[in-house]
Amino acid sequence: MCRNYFIFFTSTYLLASVEEWFAHKYIMHVPSSIFNRVYENHKLHHIQTNTDYTIKNGIEYICFDVMTFDGFIQFTVCFLLNTGILYLLFYNDISFCVIYMTVLVFLVANILVWNTIHSYTHGLDAYEICNPKGIPRKYINEKNWYVNLLINNHKAHHYNSTGNYNIVFPGADFLFGSYNTNIR
Repeated sequence: MCRNYFIFFTSTYLLASVEEWFAHKYIMHVPSSIFNRVYENHKLHHIQTNTDYTIKNGIEYICFDVMTFDGFIQFTVCFLLNTGILYLLFYNDISFCVIYMTVLVFLVANILVWNTIHSYTHGLDAYEICNPKGIPRKYINEKNWYVNLLINNHKAHHYNSTGNYNIVFPGADFLFGSYNTNIR
């Protein structure tokens, strides 16, 4: 039974990492008719980022806000897609309730970590500018290996936007060869 849960949680993390990588690389960095607004907003975010990673004009496109139309649609699609995939893979071993709650926890963690790390990397405080809130800037410890990895990974993405697509769930960049360590 424990082995099944280990495989389930590992699979959930890998699914989240690959999904984040895919969305960042192919939706946020490639123009398309369906996701053009996401692409344009993300392109603008890269243009507005200074060499010290601060933002030139305001705080647009820093936080993920589930209360906007786009945020609600993204959250709902990810929730239904991930719940469906994991249910198809684990319906014999893991209860639907555990799958449902795990996906929900991963999505909420994704939003919290995204808002916190993304804001912090750009010199902002997620607790002040994001809804839902992130962790206040004063509690972020850059010496923590995981926090340091996420911050430097995002900085490397801004230095060379052809890699380092994982911001919250590192892993797929290593799997797909798009991880680099160069930062300004």
